[in-house]
Amino acid sequence: MVSRTGRAEKCSRSPLRRTLPGLIAVLAAVVALLVITAWPVLSSLLHPGDYTATVALNWGLSLPSGSQCVYGADSGSSFHGDGTRYHVLDYPENSTVNTALSWQGAPSEAHAEAMTQLLDGLSVPEEERPDIARCRWYSATDPDDPRNRLDLLLSPSGTRLYILESFF
Repeated sequence: MVSRTGRAEKCSRSPLRRTLPGLIAVLAAVVALLVITAWPVLSSLLHPGDYTATVALNWGLSLPSGSQCVYGADSGSSFHGDGTRYHVLDYPENSTVNTALSWQGAPSEAHAEAMTQLLDGLSVPEEERPDIARCRWYSATDPDDPRNRLDLLLSPSGTRLYILESFF
């Protein structure tokens, strides 16, 4: 551009042109953070009624599909994400849930008592609770925080799966 004095001047760039790439980068980072933190909720919306997707996401376990969630209770999460969740899934008789995991016998008395306390804290009615002493059991802990725990109890018939998750 030539000025009135006849000297060439450099065009100044608009402040918006200088900050637009930075603004786009910040917005992209915010959107990515929101997607990452909201993924469990999004997963539940994408797979309604299929709690096995949530177990896969949280614990890396592949449970057989084809279940129906017949009961659920959730303590809600705090700012830190801690809380307790309990779900009961019904499977058809020909399901592979019996062989999906390395099931153990019934949990120890101490583990059974801890699970009962969590169920009491969620106010789970007796008819929605497992007969812990008769169920086969599978448990897992989070390698990053061993206080986070998953307990799966499979009914003697192998058609009802009780899922108890606790996060700290």
